Amino acid sequence: MKIQESDLDLNGKRVLITGAASGIGAAMAKTFSAHNATVILADIDPIGLERVSKEISGSQTVMFNQNDLTSIEEMCVNMEAPDIVLNNAGILWAGPFEEMSSDEITKIINVNLLGPVHIAQALGKKMLTRGSGVIVNTSSQLAFHGSAERAVYASTKAAIAQFTKSIAAEWAPKGIRVVAIAPGRTLTNINASFLNSPKKQQTAIEAIPAGRIAEAHEMARLALLLSSDVLSYVVGETVVSDGGYILL
Repeated sequence: MKIQESDLDLNGKRVLITGAASGIGAAMAKTFSAHNATVILADIDPIGLERVSKEISGSQTVMFNQNDLTSIEEMCVNMEAPDIVLNNAGILWAGPFEEMSSDEITKIINVNLLGPVHIAQALGKKMLTRGSGVIVNTSSQLAFHGSAERAVYASTKAAIAQFTKSIAAEWAPKGIRVVAIAPGRTLTNINASFLNSPKKQQTAIEAIPAGRIAEAHEMARLALLLSSDVLSYVVGETVVSDGGYILL
C-alpha cells in the first residue's frame, strides 16, 4: 500500500522539541514544521532559539534548563499536552573517566537521563488524560556499542533506550506510543571537536560501513517517520541510524 502525503501531514499537531536551538533538534524543528506541525522550540540557548525560530513561521519558544528540575517543572506545568514530544536535548563530555569531576558526572546524568525522564512523566500525564500522544526519545549508537572516554554519556543513552522500552510497555495500552532514535556520528556542534579536521573526519568515516557521516536532517526524518501514523505499530523500539557503525 502506497504511503500518502497525508500520512505525514502534521497539520493541527503541536510538537515540543527540546534541544531545538542547534543540531538535530533544530533539524527536527524545520522538518516537522515543513510537514505543517506547530513547533514549540525549547532550549537553554536564547541566541540559538531566536535564530531557529526566525526560520520557522508560527513557531513558539521556551527557555529552560534541563539540568534543573525546577526549570523543567516550570516549562511543563502550564503547557498544554503536545501531540508529539521530541525528547532530544543532551550534552556530551569526552575524556578519561578518572578525570571527570563529580559535578560533570552529575550534570550529564541530569541532562541526558533525569531531564528526559521528568519531561516524559510531566507531559505524559497530560497525554494520558487526553488518551493519545507520541514521545520520541533521543538515545545514541553508543547505548549499544560503548566507547572509551564516553563512559557516562554512553551509560545515560543506554538507560534512555531501556526507559523507552519500559514506559512504552506501560503506556501503549493507554494510547501513548513511546519510541527512540539512536543517532550515530552526525555533523552537529556536539560532535564538532571530533570532526574539526579532514584527518579526524576520515578516521571517523573509516569506521562507518556507509562511508560517510550523517547529516542532522536524516535523524530528523527518522523521528518524523517514527512519530507519524506510518510507523504506528512501532512501540518501545530504539531505532539505530549510524551507517552500520555498530555492526563492526
